[in-house]
Amino acid sequence: MDVPGIADVPLYVLMALAAPVLLYIYGTWNHTYFKKRSIPGPTPYPFIGNMTGIFFHSMTTWRQKFGNVFGVFQGAAPCFVISDLEIVKEVLVKSSNVFRNRKKFELVPYPFSLGLFFLDDALWKRVRSIMTPTFSGRKLRQMSTSINHCAETLTSNFAKVIGKQEGVNIKEYFGAFAVDVISRTAFSVKVDSQNDFSNPFVINVKEMFTPPKFIRSILQLNVVLPSLSTFLKTVGLGIFSQSIIKFFETNIKEMINQRLNNRESMREQRTDFLQLLMDAEVEDEQGYPGANGKHVVRRLSTDEVVAQGTLFYLAGYEAVSSTLNFASHHLATNPEVQEKAYAEMKEKLGDEEPNYDNIKKLKYLDNVITETLRVCPPVIVLTRRASETIRIKDVTIYEGQTVFIPVFALQRDPQLFKDPNSFKPERHNEKSNPLSFLAFGYGPRICIGMRLAWVEMKIALIHVLRSVKFERMPNTEDELTFKKVSTLKPAEDIVLKLSHRC
Repeated sequence: MDVPGIADVPLYVLMALAAPVLLYIYGTWNHTYFKKRSIPGPTPYPFIGNMTGIFFHSMTTWRQKFGNVFGVFQGAAPCFVISDLEIVKEVLVKSSNVFRNRKKFELVPYPFSLGLFFLDDALWKRVRSIMTPTFSGRKLRQMSTSINHCAETLTSNFAKVIGKQEGVNIKEYFGAFAVDVISRTAFSVKVDSQNDFSNPFVINVKEMFTPPKFIRSILQLNVVLPSLSTFLKTVGLGIFSQSIIKFFETNIKEMINQRLNNRESMREQRTDFLQLLMDAEVEDEQGYPGANGKHVVRRLSTDEVVAQGTLFYLAGYEAVSSTLNFASHHLATNPEVQEKAYAEMKEKLGDEEPNYDNIKKLKYLDNVITETLRVCPPVIVLTRRASETIRIKDVTIYEGQTVFIPVFALQRDPQLFKDPNSFKPERHNEKSNPLSFLAFGYGPRICIGMRLAWVEMKIALIHVLRSVKFERMPNTEDELTFKKVSTLKPAEDIVLKLSHRC
């Protein structure tokens, strides 16, 4: 039986009416996934799921509302957000073989995609095994001299702006310090970033963390339509611009070529990370035995060395400069903490030059840095991806699903830390669950450069606090607020007054 009037409606009108409905169905087709399994979570939006600009910063609120296990969507893909410490331990440690990979990053340009952070499975294991010895205690001892030189320049530059009425943008100084340390320890290159904030190395590494709006829009589009990733990579679009990747690729390859052309005796004298990576070898467990019955020994390719070198700049800059930036704010707003840290340095070190071994005496300074990382972790979310289906407690995580561990929210949990928003270094004198502090990650994929970052930060603070006091400006807020981006950045630049230490 015909429906009266329908036959008289033009087809294009029917299609126009049906299109929004069909688009809505397409954009929400999988958004009942968690509801069917009685798992709570925020309501997803069509197409993008929960991946709005405030995704990572919403986890604290969501956690308070939905508990320690809830579901979110990356586009149509269901993911778990987990802060139950028993499950977190299973994911990061006990079943780390299942969760050995991070969330897949599709739009990482080559050769940066060969960086350790982005690798999976056997490739990750091979590169990690080659790189691990470069962060040994012996190597870090050798690099303390270079770090001290950079810290002396940092202190000298701070001294030049003591008393500046409009205050000092602290991140600019610590950011340039971090770039100088990476250049010296990784490549034995003096780029003098601290005396030239417009140095190309500083500019390019900063731009890696401040992509233009159109890049952020492309990343959002890729969440909605993952199948676009191949096309976007083909036309040169990704999470970092081609010009930035080309800058680091060109400069690091030039350094490699210079080393290859140097006499062998000169190469043997170098102890920086670049030389260590160029010389490092590992037995290839996946390869065929050689003529002598042993596995073939493999080294990193040139592109792999370039990728690790770029990653040194990326990770080393943000982790160190942001932590020191946040630490300076907390020292300025808690002058009693600053004086206690200085008194410890005076008592334990006197006028000794800090090095890998003697900085271990400074337990309170350790606490200051740990508390800074607890309150303000540069990486606010850890990710892991299941390589097979697994059930932990009453949660089933299927192969390919991503698990988010909300570091910022977890480290400010009042059940784990009393008065969690307050800056209290003394709290770390007491034992706590090690999984309640995840600023550098945990388990086999813990940050490989953690020990280097720790040495850098302690040596920098020792030099600076021996000469300079951080003081608040009239508009310095007691508690920091943050930009709604994927890494932890203050809503406003941290600007402080500096004064002489008497």
